[in-house]
Amino acid sequence: MGKKVAVVGDGLNDVESFHIADVSFAMGSSSSVARHHASMVLVNDDFESCIWSVIWGRNIYCNIKRFLQFQVTANFSVLVTIFIGYCYLTESPISAVQLLWINLIIDCLAALALATRLP
Repeated sequence: MGKKVAVVGDGLNDVESFHIADVSFAMGSSSSVARHHASMVLVNDDFESCIWSVIWGRNIYCNIKRFLQFQVTANFSVLVTIFIGYCYLTESPISAVQLLWINLIIDCLAALALATRLP
């Protein structure tokens, strides 16, 4: 059906479900076989930890996607500027030191944007 499935278990009877599911969580006090076959092992037996791990995982994935989109867009504009400068001026309109400063500023702005984003 195109849906993602997560399984939480703690015993030997859950191992087959762990293999079928997209993501599997084993509780902290589960059997060693269950912990070995699970995708993630929770330190404690609190089910809420499972929910928070999914929330933070999605947040990290979304932030990485946004950061890459921002970096590709910013660096593409710099490449276009340099290419057009070489075509018309036969030299780069931006020096190497200026490129380093542009990257430094772009990275700082992207880091600030992602740091202030709520999960």
